[in-house]
Amino acid sequence: MQIERRKIIQFALKYDIDDVNTYAGYKGDLVLKIVSKDIDAIAEIQKFANTLGILDVVVKHNPNLLHYEVFCVTKDKDTYEIKQEPLKHQDHSKHDVWSNVSRED
Repeated sequence: MQIERRKIIQFALKYDIDDVNTYAGYKGDLVLKIVSKDIDAIAEIQKFANTLGILDVVVKHNPNLLHYEVFCVTKDKDTYEIKQEPLKHQDHSKHDVWSNVSRED
């Protein structure tokens, strides 16, 4: 696990948190999600993550579940981004698939 994510989790354990999840994105981004009902805890975790130079730190409020979520996105140095080649237009001739079928009446 990346050192930044480990530090954030260790810091978050000092507060009243409900859940911690980690995800891996297809472009090599690693996402850490921390859930709490305590907005002050989420604010402190967000401040701490920002001091570590995290790529992106986002806080969301889920009013249906009455909790807050902080997402910390870091770059995985061991994963490479998937290259997306531009789509090439190929000229496909249109034909009826039934034209090669012989019909016997």
